[in-house]
Amino acid sequence: MSASVELAGVVSLVGVGSAVAALAYLHVAPTGLSPVRNAVSQYGISSRRGCYRLMTISMAIAGGALAIALHGALQGSGVAVVLVLLGVFSLARLAISWFPMDAPDADRTTTGAVHGLLAVATFVSVAIAAIRLCRVLEGDAAWTTLADASRGLGWAMVVCVGILVLSRIGPDLRRAFGAIERALYVAIIAWLVVIGVACATGQL
Repeated sequence: MSASVELAGVVSLVGVGSAVAALAYLHVAPTGLSPVRNAVSQYGISSRRGCYRLMTISMAIAGGALAIALHGALQGSGVAVVLVLLGVFSLARLAISWFPMDAPDADRTTTGAVHGLLAVATFVSVAIAAIRLCRVLEGDAAWTTLADASRGLGWAMVVCVGILVLSRIGPDLRRAFGAIERALYVAIIAWLVVIGVACATGQL
């Protein structure tokens, strides 16, 4: 285990911690948004848009640092795919706050459409990365528990993404869009933490 892998793991965890702190603040700040109904992206068109941007940039840093750590820690087939997917995740998170969503009662815009595409890229790329990483980790018996955690969190992300898609056509689910999306955020953050800790502590 090289010191650079451990350092990159620590940087990833710092990024996650910053993102969690920003999210926590957004949820207690007087924005008037409901964590059950409203999308997380609506913080980006609120008076707390700067904190939302801090959150997205922090997640981008976490994903990028984790890619660097995994590049140094792992070898073999499948690793490159995980790294590319983490790169997509990081770039999408980095860019998304500069392309804010359209307000729910506003006309659709190109900027809003780009925001939607970046959100899809974020959620799909990290879910697939988690599932693909478990296949890489399964090659070593010492990483069985870590592989299981990556698989479970990856499929939890997939389920949340699927429910979010269904919420677009189901009024009952639409009223819970915010809660479903936040469950997805929890799964993403948990995965970043689990793999980040593994890298930072020399388990990979």
